[in-house]
Amino acid sequence: MEMKQIIKSAAVIAACAFATPVFAGGVTIANDGTSKLKLEGTVYVGTTDYRVEKSVAPAPLTQTTRTRSTSLDRAYLGVKYYFDDNWMMRITSDVNNEKGLGKSQQVFLKYAYLEGKLAGKAAVLRLGQSHTPWIDYEQGLWKHRYVSKVMSDQFGYDSSSELGIGLKGDIDMFHYWVTMTDGNSYSSAKTYKTAGTGEDLSVRLGVTPIEGLTIDLQLINGFNGTKTSTTAGTKQAFTQFMVTYGMGNDFRVGANYIADKKTTDATGLPVNKTDAVALWGWANFADNMGAFARLETQKDKLAVINGQKTNRYVLGLEYNPAKHINLSLAYDDAKVTNLAGVANDTQRTRRYGLFSQFTF
Repeated sequence: MEMKQIIKSAAVIAACAFATPVFAGGVTIANDGTSKLKLEGTVYVGTTDYRVEKSVAPAPLTQTTRTRSTSLDRAYLGVKYYFDDNWMMRITSDVNNEKGLGKSQQVFLKYAYLEGKLAGKAAVLRLGQSHTPWIDYEQGLWKHRYVSKVMSDQFGYDSSSELGIGLKGDIDMFHYWVTMTDGNSYSSAKTYKTAGTGEDLSVRLGVTPIEGLTIDLQLINGFNGTKTSTTAGTKQAFTQFMVTYGMGNDFRVGANYIADKKTTDATGLPVNKTDAVALWGWANFADNMGAFARLETQKDKLAVINGQKTNRYVLGLEYNPAKHINLSLAYDDAKVTNLAGVANDTQRTRRYGLFSQFTF
């Protein structure tokens, strides 16, 4: 292609981008009959005070670390191409810098998949690196991911994106999503040369019996990428149940229960057994003002004595100065007792400050 043609094509795309109105699903930059190309982006930025206090028994020794900073927690840039009304593809990059991930503004491939409607909304195929059935769904109900992850993501029970194949659908009041994946998170998806021998099954089944009420069940059975031809691996048996109720953009409240068990595949003996409970909700009391809260608790059920326990709560006020801009003043407090199974060892993590999300 000649340079003039390249410049002309780029100018057309730029003109379409600026001329097309922005909406929740991104911005359309090209439209050719049944085909359509869209761009979308999401950014999380926080200015926070972050403290970790660790107390070690028997001496009353407390170690405190403190960080005050503005951080870029997430930056997503996605492209969606609609072949027609039934088939589309998506590629989304993820730049992240979250504490605990061991990364510093590194770029990862979050999503790269093909989606096709096999029988309308009743049967939709996903092939590639895609959302897992639960996390993105609950985030859509919770609506405050930029401040706090949902419980299964926060405590590391589940991954938000994995490589594999899935089928989902809506049939009247019922909905389902079933995936078979490699069991690794999106940041360590495998190729056929390095893949394990175990596939992970994840299922979400739900029903909306009346307007505003959702009832959902999730099951995970697999090895999280730990099983290979030479390694027995650790098998996960996971169950989550959630009930929520809300009305549009006015409010929503929810309750979750999680039971997770991990066993060695070679012996069948449990190596970890926990359960967790969450209560959460949000409400908008003005056109552009609202409040939200989460309460979570997680407990080690395998250790009869000195089982590790985590209690966490999040409180916040939200302000939306313009469409697709969310600003929140929030406080996040998590306390772990019997840390690593040691009696009276504790660790408390606190975050508070300004959290933001802006999208197109």
